[in-house]
Amino acid sequence: MVIIKVLECSSKGDKRYSAFYARVKVFGKYDSIENHYQLCKRFGEIVPQSWRDAKGKIPTHICIKGRDLDVRYLTMFYKMLWTKYLDNNPELVEYASTYDEFNDIFKGKKSLNCQADVIRQYIKQGKTSILEECKEFIELLK
Repeated sequence: MVIIKVLECSSKGDKRYSAFYARVKVFGKYDSIENHYQLCKRFGEIVPQSWRDAKGKIPTHICIKGRDLDVRYLTMFYKMLWTKYLDNNPELVEYASTYDEFNDIFKGKKSLNCQADVIRQYIKQGKTSILEECKEFIELLK
């Protein structure tokens, strides 16, 4: 019998892999990945004041470094937030590497981005796969 080790990447599992608890400094602001991600969303002229205002909603566009960008960059931004966090915490990469699979109990059927999916990609396919996927976004921000 094969036993598959699953890392629960949420506040109900290992909180170090939850976007609510994982914190990074981005463009001079130190905050949770969840806040960076949700607060970059825009809904027409509406700017969310809290992650609750934006969670689960599809934005019209996003705002990064004061620049309005197409919503297609939202996933790339989310992946880059996690990449920075994992790069800054090599012990978490080492620990996650001992797992076979990654899960987020809160992932909805319509979820656009999921922390477990990004962590899985970083661990199983490597950071380079994310950087390659996000190349256009990285160039745009230079």
